[in-house]
Amino acid sequence: MSVRDIILAVDIGTSATKAVLFDPDVNQVSIARKHYPILTPHKGWSEQEPEVILTAVLEAVREITDCLPERSRILGISFSAQLGSLLAVDVDGRALTNSLIWSDTRSVDSARSIGAEPAARGIHQRTGCPIDAMYALARIRWLKENTELPENARFISIKDYVIFKLTGQWVTDWSIASATGLLDIGEQDWDQAALSLLDLTPANLSELVPPRCVLTRWNKEMADLMGVSPDTRLIVGGGDGPLASIGAGAYNSHSLAVNVGTSAAARLTIFEAAVDPEGRLWTYIVDENLWVIGGIVRSGGIVYDWLLRNLFSGTEETQDDALPGHIHEYADRLASAVPPGAENLIFIPYLGGELSPDWHPHTRGSFFGLDFVHGRGHLVRAVLEGITRSIYRVAESIQSLLDGPFSEIRVTGGLTASPTWLQIAADMLGAPILVPESAEGSARGAAMLAMIALGLRTDFRDFADLTVARKRVDPREEIHAYYEKQYQRFQELLEYAKSTPKDWEV
Repeated sequence: MSVRDIILAVDIGTSATKAVLFDPDVNQVSIARKHYPILTPHKGWSEQEPEVILTAVLEAVREITDCLPERSRILGISFSAQLGSLLAVDVDGRALTNSLIWSDTRSVDSARSIGAEPAARGIHQRTGCPIDAMYALARIRWLKENTELPENARFISIKDYVIFKLTGQWVTDWSIASATGLLDIGEQDWDQAALSLLDLTPANLSELVPPRCVLTRWNKEMADLMGVSPDTRLIVGGGDGPLASIGAGAYNSHSLAVNVGTSAAARLTIFEAAVDPEGRLWTYIVDENLWVIGGIVRSGGIVYDWLLRNLFSGTEETQDDALPGHIHEYADRLASAVPPGAENLIFIPYLGGELSPDWHPHTRGSFFGLDFVHGRGHLVRAVLEGITRSIYRVAESIQSLLDGPFSEIRVTGGLTASPTWLQIAADMLGAPILVPESAEGSARGAAMLAMIALGLRTDFRDFADLTVARKRVDPREEIHAYYEKQYQRFQELLEYAKSTPKDWEV
């Protein structure tokens, strides 16, 4: 019997690192997860310890290599990683800061200051990124103004840090770099005007490489810790969002990919670099000649979990079995018994500010229309509908750039476990919802990328027949029409939520 070549994808997320083993047909073979915390030492700060994440990568990979299927060989290890991470390191690669993650908002004022400078004109058109606290452009300005860093400090992503520790090479891929606000996405090179705003040179950043770049030099100690052969090739990989679109099978220009994890995002695959002229959306690189245009909202699963913790934690319904799955199933049953629209209860979901499409950091959330008829099921359904409306607003912005409606919406993430939410999404977005067989879209996309990089496949379209949907939910026309009417009221309430001043606290 011949040895079977398999691919290991490492997905460095905001709550955990996952090592996922795939066979040549990108079927998931096994998975290992290692969780870590998000640190919030001050209001608006969200960060993680780089060494903790590195350890999670080493341990997750080791768990996989210790239990490889018989007569299998890992041909390559490919990476997917959270977008928006940023840390500073010294010339020896020692971390000078923690890793800021996408939800960190400490640089809101820095973003506003940069946006007011004449030199910032055209940044969004060239980099694909609005000027916002989510991106390295504003975060590096904040770090340089508020921390003591040497002039030769290097600013990198968490994936750059991990790959440096594994190989000794400072590289960053076009996909991760396209979510910094520092990369010209058409030229695939650092944007000189953006660097000038920060008094940086390319030497302060990592070397740019294509996502399918293959590295062959390993740090022997790290390879031994992971149980990896020195012959194994490392594929640099890309950003988790862009790779999740590919992993979910959203290949064509009318197939929308939606992911609802801690945050939520909607993305459309495009085949030439294009930027939203109204500045509502970002554009990121997937790979050579492949981009995604879309938007992110803070109000994803984090808002739903906030509600469930406050409604159900410690109640009799959770005493016998306090597993999160039990709480989610119970809440879903309550919400399913409530009619669409939650009997005129509307939830504005922006508890931590709004990203796409309006980029308004001081928007806040609220329930509107509370009545004595409303119970816990109404609150749950209203929150699910509010989250979906925030996704709808991004999808609406994307669709305005197209010449027709979406043919399908491929959905991944934790909320796909909720039958009630899947029907809400289909009804509100007005297109069939497809849930892919594999729940690990980002890792699957990284494995696909590795197979192309190693010559096992030609391009992503080669995987089209291998991406199977395990569930389809169709929209109901009359409910869609009702949601469209209620959306007008939601928009009116949202304008009021935006008008709340930054310092409204008494």
